[in-house]
Amino acid sequence: MPSIPSVLLGSSHVMQRVREAIATLAVLPRPVRLEGPTGSGKGVAARMLHARSPRAGIALIVCSLANIGDSTALDELLGHRRGAFTGAVEDRSGLFEDAHHGTLFLDEVGEASPQVQRNLLRLLDEQVTCRLGERRDRPVDVRVILATNRDLEAEVGAGRFREDLFARVEEFVVRMPSLSEHPEDIPELVDHLLPLKCQELQRTAPPLTPAHLDQLMAYTWPRNVRQLAKVIEHYVVFGCLSPAVQTGARPRDWRRHVRPVLERHGGNVKAAARELGVARQTLHEELRLRTRP
Repeated sequence: MPSIPSVLLGSSHVMQRVREAIATLAVLPRPVRLEGPTGSGKGVAARMLHARSPRAGIALIVCSLANIGDSTALDELLGHRRGAFTGAVEDRSGLFEDAHHGTLFLDEVGEASPQVQRNLLRLLDEQVTCRLGERRDRPVDVRVILATNRDLEAEVGAGRFREDLFARVEEFVVRMPSLSEHPEDIPELVDHLLPLKCQELQRTAPPLTPAHLDQLMAYTWPRNVRQLAKVIEHYVVFGCLSPAVQTGARPRDWRRHVRPVLERHGGNVKAAARELGVARQTLHEELRLRTRP
């Protein structure tokens, strides 16, 4: 969707570490595994890995394995020869070939069937692919990025994911945090999302108030940044936060802790606001009211 950030925003230490990991791994020719809950930005991270790699000028091929059934997944990934099955009226390349010299991003790899896992292992090990109905291997040069919201190590233990395939992708991992792990980045995300949603919906909306931001920062965000984008869309259309956010925010008695937290951070309002779980603007306003004669 166009209003999801094209880069990973946020000045928190959590997001800084993620961006540092991406910068380190982007230049390597090895496969990278992205782990994290739905909506946490794995697709954005994959695009950043490709954009910062030596393959940036070549195609990034994206495939969500959750959106294709077992019966069509192999044809989608491998392609086919004319006459390989009913309806195969012409030769067609698969995504493994289409990503030649570029990057293949396989989202929801935890949903891959045993047949897909076997062919993916061969791609990683031998850099070859074979179209359905053919006996000829086709050499390819593909950098693979995998993403999943599942614990693949647990999936191996349960017998649902190949141990040898997991071994190929267990070394270089970027863990994408849930939004509830870095709520201090919500104001920055809102600053990005609000004008984009206004443009997308062709409407105008006032900036969110500090009270709005407090509610957003107190919410648990089960669907992460993707859900935040939908909430901002609701705000642009209706002029208020969605009911789920208003009723689901955790109340906080933070005001009585302001002075010791501020002293602990040497007067740094940004750091104190992060610990208190409120917007920086809210803390500035609270301090202004406390010093009012």
